[in-house]
Amino acid sequence: MRDQQGQRMATTPARRKAAGGTAAARATGGTARKKKKATSLTESVYAMLRKEILTCALAPGTEISEAELADRFKMSKTPVREALANLRAEGLVRSFPRRGYQIVPVTFGDMNELFDLRTILEAGAAELACKRITEPEIENLRKLADIAYDQSEPPSLENFIKANRDFHFAIARASGNERLFQLLAKQIDELERFFYLGARLRDVSTETQADHRQIVEVLSKRDPEAARDIMIRHNDITRQGLFEALTRSQGLSAFAL
Repeated sequence: MRDQQGQRMATTPARRKAAGGTAAARATGGTARKKKKATSLTESVYAMLRKEILTCALAPGTEISEAELADRFKMSKTPVREALANLRAEGLVRSFPRRGYQIVPVTFGDMNELFDLRTILEAGAAELACKRITEPEIENLRKLADIAYDQSEPPSLENFIKANRDFHFAIARASGNERLFQLLAKQIDELERFFYLGARLRDVSTETQADHRQIVEVLSKRDPEAARDIMIRHNDITRQGLFEALTRSQGLSAFAL
């Protein structure tokens, strides 16, 4: 009896310890789930706001606040604040003490700097791609080059901008240089707002299709010098077209150009 009682007494602390460990594990698991949920909310808000900024649904210069966004997305301010911090790190929003946030305005100076850098990077990417691009990649570029849009239909415009982005990304990928691709992807991201503004102001389908088809033909001939030259020309034409469209725009002051 004593042995059995002793055994029961001896095992009781162990059981209590095990029970305590289980409770701690539950608490840890609960904390982890809360963190995961908070992260998920932050990522969701970040993705939605980033898309609205790049497509100019949130126009350059627009002022926003944590309270306004939290109310709009039906959540607390914490994930909104974290999402805005990520967007600020990307240079898409800026903050003002006791005032809130503003979508970073776009300027002709910004556009020229971005195009200068993009031209250098894309000319190099096209030259390298001539040595490494495959036939399936060429065929994919041909399909992307044929996509057009209707100015009166936002989904059509969004599809066109995505195809344009994918076209240039595909050439950068074909260069075989991941660092070059990452640098170029950042420049294209930063220029996307200009593309949306310009494409809404004038129909660029025809000229973009013509330019892209010429680029594909040059790449298919594996001519590095011609690829470099045509990519430089394409960027110069795109820059000039955007400049002319934006300077003629009646809503120019709203974009702080």
